[in-house]
Amino acid sequence: MSESANKNPLAQLEETLDEYFGKKAPALPQNIKEILVKIAPYLVIIGLIFTIPAILILFGLGSVATVLAPVGGAQSVATVPTMWVGILLLVPVVILEAMAVPGLFSRKIGAWRFVFWATLISIVSSLVQIQILGALLSAVIGFYILFQVKNLYK
Repeated sequence: MSESANKNPLAQLEETLDEYFGKKAPALPQNIKEILVKIAPYLVIIGLIFTIPAILILFGLGSVATVLAPVGGAQSVATVPTMWVGILLLVPVVILEAMAVPGLFSRKIGAWRFVFWATLISIVSSLVQIQILGALLSAVIGFYILFQVKNLYK
């Protein structure tokens, strides 16, 4: 059995994405990478400050939308479940990002992986909500930045 066959699927995906976005893609200048790594924890904290209240609001609005969607002429029965899946997938993203913050300050690879997993879940959430262009843009931009700075985390 090959070595890659023994790896879990997330490790294989990370390795593949690193090959394309980290090694084969045009490299960011080192000073830009350093700046991104220094501001990353603060950007995550700002994102959390705005996202946590939004989740609470969405749960409230989601409840109202579940009741009112048919009255408002929602075209598809799948609209409400899709909305709920999107809201529920936001929760692990927030948890992973919150768990990443301390390690981002100290440049731990584990924290980088939390942000990577949060990015993956976010992309899946966009796909579930049929936001294909948003998912594609998030994937390309997010993975490019993540894998360009990965080597600065140990």
